[in-house]
Amino acid sequence: MRRFWCFLVLCLWTTGYASASEAPRVIPREIAGYRLGTNISTYGNRIAVESVYTMRLRPYLQETIARVPEGFNSGYVVYGTCEAPGTIVRIKVKYDNDSRSFFDRLLEEFKKQYGAPSQYVGDPFQAYVAWKWTFDASKDEVITMILSHYDGDDEEHTQGNALKLTLKSAMDRESRCYEAQQARERTRERREVRKTRPLELPKDSEAWRRYVPGP
Repeated sequence: MRRFWCFLVLCLWTTGYASASEAPRVIPREIAGYRLGTNISTYGNRIAVESVYTMRLRPYLQETIARVPEGFNSGYVVYGTCEAPGTIVRIKVKYDNDSRSFFDRLLEEFKKQYGAPSQYVGDPFQAYVAWKWTFDASKDEVITMILSHYDGDDEEHTQGNALKLTLKSAMDRESRCYEAQQARERTRERREVRKTRPLELPKDSEAWRRYVPGP
């Protein structure tokens, strides 16, 4: 009888372990009513198309203001212009509450939902506190999430509490598309130059001297 109960407990434990390990991992895709991978046309006048600008150092991406619901102070969406024009590859939001206590509580909620962060990406003095999660959603889809708090004077960082949700795989595809596009454009320009400047043999005998090695 004792062996039976031990066997039963072992079966239940094994079943429970298998179920837990096979459960799909939760992956963040949406915040403040905006979802990674969707087209900006989905959101109508919630996206301020009149304020669009091309991102510095990333000419294949554009950023614009996104209207956010209560609890958020501001929001931005970044979308591609090459491989999948208009597709949202990053969502950035700033929370209304700028306090460190709000950040600490929010961090705990994030951990409950998505597990421990992958790495700390803030500064060692913790004026800028930032935790990053990386999710391999599939072979072709990688998503990163950075939750940050800042109370310094450097304009490089968003003041208060902020979240950056990025569809990194799609952003990389936009970069590759742009580079390929630029390479094709350079090739086309070289061909055009050759067409407008036909090559001719030098007529002056002295001109040939520059092609011949000197003694």
